[in-house]
Amino acid sequence: MTSAELEAVAVKSFAERFGSQPSIASCAPGRVELLGNHTDYNGGLVMAAAIDRYTTVVGLDRPDRDGHVYALDFDGSDQFPLSNIARGEVGGWPNYVKGVVWAIQEALGSELIRGFEIVVAGDVPLGAGLSSSASLQAAVAFFLLGAGVAPGRSVGQYEGEGSASARMDLAMVLRRSENAFVGVSSGLLDQFSSLFGRADHALFLDCQSLEFDRLPLGDPGPAIVVCDSKTSRRLADGMYNRRHAECQAIVAYFRDRDGGDAVRLLRDVSLADLEDCWDDLDPVARKRARHVLTENERVLQGVSALKAGDLKRFGRLISASHASSRDDFENSSPALDALVEAARSAPGFLGGKLSGAGWAGCTVNLVEADKAEAFAEAVAASYARTRGVTPEVHICHAADGASSRPLTR
Repeated sequence: MTSAELEAVAVKSFAERFGSQPSIASCAPGRVELLGNHTDYNGGLVMAAAIDRYTTVVGLDRPDRDGHVYALDFDGSDQFPLSNIARGEVGGWPNYVKGVVWAIQEALGSELIRGFEIVVAGDVPLGAGLSSSASLQAAVAFFLLGAGVAPGRSVGQYEGEGSASARMDLAMVLRRSENAFVGVSSGLLDQFSSLFGRADHALFLDCQSLEFDRLPLGDPGPAIVVCDSKTSRRLADGMYNRRHAECQAIVAYFRDRDGGDAVRLLRDVSLADLEDCWDDLDPVARKRARHVLTENERVLQGVSALKAGDLKRFGRLISASHASSRDDFENSSPALDALVEAARSAPGFLGGKLSGAGWAGCTVNLVEADKAEAFAEAVAASYARTRGVTPEVHICHAADGASSRPLTR
């Protein structure tokens, strides 16, 4: 479904739900991680792409002090006072909406000046590692900015040339929303990607310095084919946070060894230091760290490959990332491994890996654009034979980041 089609669905639902026409529409893409698996919260390097799967928010401001939300995909609603925002049931979708309002108000040091009513609709696959949550966060944030209910902020600050600093600040606010309100120890990659995406480009981010770049994928660029294993996992179930803690155990070792605060994040540890101290480190945590540090190197090589226009080399790095995730970080699964194996022999395959947090969900594959349909058919058939389940396959392309616009009433 295109973003325009999603918007039309949301507008129709809004009229039915609230009895009026919305004045603002916002849209934000999901994302795929291309390189840099679990490096972001370790202060590392990442590469991603926003994809043409979206969350759309349409709505109106209202004169009272309440937020009213209806989520079409869940057929669920929520209402909450802006002056006393409380977290709901763990894992519930309303927390992501409430968390954005909470974090924006915290960043501004004041409450929103008016309430709102919104309808949310999306086609980012849920629980599949494509960051439907960050897409929702960014769409809600751009609605609030477009509606003019955030004191001292306007959507114009986040658009056009010179908006990078404002968008990065917003990405940090949205990350805090997920960390401190929702309770998921995510890094910056998801929010950054949904805000900074550009059609036919990959995104590079240094999560420590916040240096970023947009790197052309070619003209025409390759297809980004997402294969859903039809297995699901929830970020808040503890696995993501457990890996975060395992990485922090290595940081604590080197901080205690060296003294001071020279080592604050895993990024501050060199691969050579890790290997020198290998026998003294926790046998599980050291493997997690090796994955993160070698993944940082793969990102640097990936940037070099794209700047040279070498998609085949870039694809090989993507496949190497999956092997490292599978063997050292251990966040793959038999289903994800089967999808990656099926992709290797499919037409047009350049590289493939698990997407997002891992453990279940989707794989992401770089595929020659003119062979994307044949690739999708081959992978689906192979996976169905080996796993007895037909995967859902999404042929995507790199897309632009979040935006909002006024609607004619």
